[in-house]
Amino acid sequence: MTNDGNQQGGETILFVEDQEDVAEVAQAMLEELGYTVVYASNAQNALDLLEERDDIDLLLTDIVMPGSLNGADLAKRVQEEMGLKAVLVTGYADKAIPSDQFDRFDVILKPFRMEELGARIRAALESR
Repeated sequence: MTNDGNQQGGETILFVEDQEDVAEVAQAMLEELGYTVVYASNAQNALDLLEERDDIDLLLTDIVMPGSLNGADLAKRVQEEMGLKAVLVTGYADKAIPSDQFDRFDVILKPFRMEELGARIRAALESR
């Protein structure tokens, strides 16, 4: 695929979000931006998918989720174990994760616009 400067997308994003309505909207945005989306409803499901697949280019995960791993823990784990870039999403910026995680990961605040989502994802993918 050639990149003419306006074209973005083409990569595969593992998107982790436990709220189905939020997931549907964000997945539609990602697909409109040209990305292939693999969806997981929790961190364990995401880890299972990462073990099965080798085509994931970026992890996009909500921070606050049920289960033993939150999104920040998941992102840290996949970054350390697999070298996978991650972008975190939250509606609770001040309480959701320790401030040092904000330095480690790009964090998008809900609600977000498609342009912001696209810019943050592209920046993360190109920072390899």
